[in-house]
Amino acid sequence: MATIVVETGAGLINSNSYVSEAELATYAADRGITLTGVSSVLIIQAMDYLESKNFNGTKFSITQALQWPRYGVQLDGYFVDSDEIPKLLKEAEMELAIAIDGGVNPLANQGRETIKEKVGDLEVEYSSSARPDTYLTAAETKVTKLVKNVMAVNRV
Repeated sequence: MATIVVETGAGLINSNSYVSEAELATYAADRGITLTGVSSVLIIQAMDYLESKNFNGTKFSITQALQWPRYGVQLDGYFVDSDEIPKLLKEAEMELAIAIDGGVNPLANQGRETIKEKVGDLEVEYSSSARPDTYLTAAETKVTKLVKNVMAVNRV
């Protein structure tokens, strides 16, 4: 199993998570969720997804293992300290780990969107705006304030 090394805000060269296994267990338990998977594996899989994001600001150090800590990041109009790991980011990682434990893989390949499917008398048709994948609302809501708005960046 993976050994979790939690980023403290120091820009560690060997960190692989923003939360510990104990933090994940507490977060899940506080919400009445019992994890069935191996916490360290769930955390690493959640981090694979988070590390794919294009976050605001600039990495604190070129040698740090993860995208955070960062400087030049504003959250709700206030600058995030360059040695801080935002609570929203930690919560997003834990929401992702919980979703992965529940069988949702945010990095899974996405199939084509089904418009109409008929098997015998059963017929299914999805709206043209239906998502082809599972949207992880709890995790994405927390990460949204921390990532770059691609549309805004492209308009500059």
